[in-house]
Amino acid sequence: MNRRDSLKFLTVTGVIGMSVPVAGAIGGMSVAVYDGRFAEARAFARAATRAFDCGADAASLWYREFAVRADRRLTIHGLTSAADALILADCARREGLTFRAAHPPASGAMLVAWTIAPRGFP
Repeated sequence: MNRRDSLKFLTVTGVIGMSVPVAGAIGGMSVAVYDGRFAEARAFARAATRAFDCGADAASLWYREFAVRADRRLTIHGLTSAADALILADCARREGLTFRAAHPPASGAMLVAWTIAPRGFP
């Protein structure tokens, strides 16, 4: 997938252009994926029981930590770059999970808030 296709995918799936505040949307989350390069993402991760820095390889994190789990009831909240969100969305869909993007945050950082949940999750 090239950059143009990626941007089309992000626009069509709602990753770009939606506006929902992060604060309050993550209350009670237990698992978070974040981009540790950004202070806002690190603060986001502190609200989670378990947090994973996606670092330089979001796909590797997915296959190492989430794809191997038999429990598909897990809901994962994230605040990552748009590129990492795209990778994780693809990984989740391949596993039959739902990916929902909330928004790029108001601070202007290049981050996207999202949730991966079981199919049928409201």
